Amino acid sequence: MDKLYVELRAILARQPGPEVAEQLNAYQQELRSKNASMKSMASELNMSSTQISEAKYEIERLSRELQEVKKMYFDMRISNQLHVTNAERTWAGGSAGQRSNATMGGGGNAPDVRMNQTM
Repeated sequence: MDKLYVELRAILARQPGPEVAEQLNAYQQELRSKNASMKSMASELNMSSTQISEAKYEIERLSRELQEVKKMYFDMRISNQLHVTNAERTWAGGSAGQRSNATMGGGGNAPDVRMNQTM
């Protein structure tokens, strides 16, 4: 019986005490807190990812819009150049009197500016 008592005492000595149970409760509470924090962070991460996706989409949209505006600008510029070139050709292809007037500084049907300056 003495031998049994010694063995039981040895088994009880190896069993965790009340401080281990308290430590375990503290760890469980901390784990719950960390899980809640992790869920909150995951939610924030999802929100940030959504905002990033929206910002990327907005950048792509604005980039496309910029390209369209640039294209319109250059198309208008080319169109304007063509109109100016056509007008110059039309003006250069006028009558001989107009050409001689143009070489003297006149502008076709426009009055001679030099006369106004001498008066």
